[in-house]
Amino acid sequence: MPLKKWNETLKRFIYYARVRDENGKRSIVGPGHTSIKLVKEYEDKKKREIAERKMFPERFFKRVLFKDFVPEYLQKHALNKRSLRDYISISRKLIDFLGEYYLDQITMYLVETYRSTRFGKVGSYMLNREITILKGICTKAIEWGFLFKNPVKGVKLEKEKPRLRFLSESERVSLIESCSKERKAPYLRSMVVIDLHTGLRKEELLSLKWKAVDLEKDVLCVEDGKGGDQRRIPINETVKAELLKHGEKKHGDYVFHDRYGMPFKDIKTSFHAAVERAGLQDVRFHDIRRTFATMCVFNNVSPKTLMKWMGHKSIETTMKYYVVSPEEYEVEAIKRLDGNYRATGELVGQGEDSQPLENNGEPCRIRTCDPLIKSQLLYQLS
Repeated sequence: MPLKKWNETLKRFIYYARVRDENGKRSIVGPGHTSIKLVKEYEDKKKREIAERKMFPERFFKRVLFKDFVPEYLQKHALNKRSLRDYISISRKLIDFLGEYYLDQITMYLVETYRSTRFGKVGSYMLNREITILKGICTKAIEWGFLFKNPVKGVKLEKEKPRLRFLSESERVSLIESCSKERKAPYLRSMVVIDLHTGLRKEELLSLKWKAVDLEKDVLCVEDGKGGDQRRIPINETVKAELLKHGEKKHGDYVFHDRYGMPFKDIKTSFHAAVERAGLQDVRFHDIRRTFATMCVFNNVSPKTLMKWMGHKSIETTMKYYVVSPEEYEVEAIKRLDGNYRATGELVGQGEDSQPLENNGEPCRIRTCDPLIKSQLLYQLS
């Protein structure tokens, strides 16, 4: 029922709409009016809206621009992630395209349009990463009450091709020599040598602390690996020698640190400079980890043990993405078959006096000995 009040200025009654909200609290909504009919219509409209919100709360949410929501998402969700830099970089690209849209205005069509604009500019892995982060942003928007439906759900990701870059022995030697000549990064050589014998991720190597290295038991502990997992990796004499040599100049808790004892954020610039100096093509730091896994397989390390050292959840990940079969290895492997056959195609080891099997149709250990009978049976069954 509208509230009726006398207005001294207008010298007449003013009517105000009164409704009860979802919590049952009664309050005045909207401005007053001299027409009770219009006020009643406005009051009924507000009552219907409140009833609908009470019955279907998921349909009503606060409208927020995408560019305003993403910073809050990064602050509350991705701040403690190891890949925060990737989140920030990708979020900037998403804001450039979707920043002026409200969250509820983002549709699957817009997502597909964004993907088409990025297709060809970045690889399939990075494109999938951008779509995945966008999906995560929309998922959090739903959980926090700013969105009803995820527009990225149903968008198919690109098929990723596993990277097969492997450093040969000569390339490894050239890379180590080139890293030792990097004046601005004297620690780079030790990093590469240690990673070639442990297969650590770059982030794990940069955050490695001396307390995680046990030189008496020859073991290295990864305290905070991918997904927060811990694992222990045995170290050989090469790694031990590099750690002892590098430890003579240690300053602080971290194995690799700057002059203030703080860990390095990245080594991309110095590593790329060393790669170019060595004359190598298409080499990334993560390829060192792949080279380690491949060399372990060549040296008869069991897949289960290698999976444990690499910090993977499944053997399929280890064997599919981190074990490469170089061409020279395949050539040597196929040459080993030369000793198993004669030039005529006969098996080696078959004696000269060995007699061929006479297939006369008589009973023997197999069900059908005579090849003529066998071929006729196969023809009838086909």
